Amino acid sequence: MGKTTPIFGISRWGRGTTDTASGSGSPLARHAFEESVLLFPCHRLTEDQIVIQIDDAIDFNTEDIAHGHLCGEISRSAARTVIIDVQTPLVTATAVSVLLRTRQFAHSRGAVLCVVARRSLARRVFRTTGVCRYLRVAATLPGAVRLTRGCRPLSEPPTRQGDGALA
Repeated sequence: MGKTTPIFGISRWGRGTTDTASGSGSPLARHAFEESVLLFPCHRLTEDQIVIQIDDAIDFNTEDIAHGHLCGEISRSAARTVIIDVQTPLVTATAVSVLLRTRQFAHSRGAVLCVVARRSLARRVFRTTGVCRYLRVAATLPGAVRLTRGCRPLSEPPTRQGDGALA
């Protein structure tokens, strides 16, 4: 395995911080917590394979930043196989959305994307939502490597037409 190198940070909400003006307990403005950084470590398995680790939940506050940095790393690496190692048991709907959008970006670059869901709860989320039909999901890193060996990108997920029917 290659050396683990952090590739980017995402601003996160600090613990116990609330909006004192409203007293509602809602988080303060995002820019107030720029110093709180979440790193997504990245390393190369081979010249053509990269692994990006996600150690914390992705929520609506970090969605755009996470997607932008994942896509940026895919572009910079020029890898044909991208493995996203989800090490957190909490896979939110937002995280699923980010992974699907990132898969679409990787597909447009001719890369194959696979997700490692080490925790059974995380794998259950992928199965229950049905995204395992569009994301290659494995329980281990070696399993993900085997799953992507010789693969082409999967077909596109269905999209909704104007009347709401799947195309």
